[in-house]
Amino acid sequence: MTRNIGTTVARGATMVRPPVARDDGPARVLVVNGDRRAAAALVAMLCDHGIPAATADVTALRQGAAGQECDLVILDMMICEDGGLAMLRLLTQRHHCPGVIMLSRHASEVDRIVALEMGADDCVPKPTSPREMLARVRSVLRRRSRTPPVSADETPDVAPQAGAGIVTARFAGWSFDVRMRTLTSPAGVTVPITNGEYGMLLTFVSQPRTVHSRERLAQASGKHSIGRRDRTIDVNVSRLRRKLADHTGDELIRTVRSGGYLFLPAVTCDPSPADRF
Repeated sequence: MTRNIGTTVARGATMVRPPVARDDGPARVLVVNGDRRAAAALVAMLCDHGIPAATADVTALRQGAAGQECDLVILDMMICEDGGLAMLRLLTQRHHCPGVIMLSRHASEVDRIVALEMGADDCVPKPTSPREMLARVRSVLRRRSRTPPVSADETPDVAPQAGAGIVTARFAGWSFDVRMRTLTSPAGVTVPITNGEYGMLLTFVSQPRTVHSRERLAQASGKHSIGRRDRTIDVNVSRLRRKLADHTGDELIRTVRSGGYLFLPAVTCDPSPADRF
């Protein structure tokens, strides 16, 4: 059966029959896959289930012509010579950092772990069933919707509950602007963080030198529950720990055996003006 799909071309991306937008605006997904037929089938499937999707090429994505406003990029690891890791790094370092699902057919376990460490939200083997792919896409979009990104010229009206009343947290030479969601190294370098890393760091600075369980950190990063074999939180903590260590070389997050994670440095917080009186 032939599927008729209306298309609109915009800066290297082809939008495929978007559904009616929700009041809060629909999520956008970009599919970057060298197999055009597979990419088109995935886009059509997502659109059929109410998720606006588009195909994009690597050049447009690299130059920023596509992906600036999308919520999720589905990236084939084999479409780039380096296995897509350079593209993954580029996406996670942008101010608006979209979620990233890596597709892999021949990637080794090490390749998948490296991708997760670098900021990928998920790694999906190829081929996979449409139902599983849809479930994984919805899972990433749900996690991101719980901690929406904030633009540089935008300040939320209410601080997150874990850090209520905190404007800026300082620790070991670092500066963490809670409202603007920016993390600055002792050398003055702005270090990009994902939504999940933001939630965990906010929990750490709110209660430093306290052991935080994996379950609590999972909730802070947008996951309501985790299984006993779910290593997502461990990977995310490891990724945040590496970002901090890359700039200072100091161990700031320590693993507590059978307990969780401990944030080691002392934290000084600047309260919001309303909390000073």
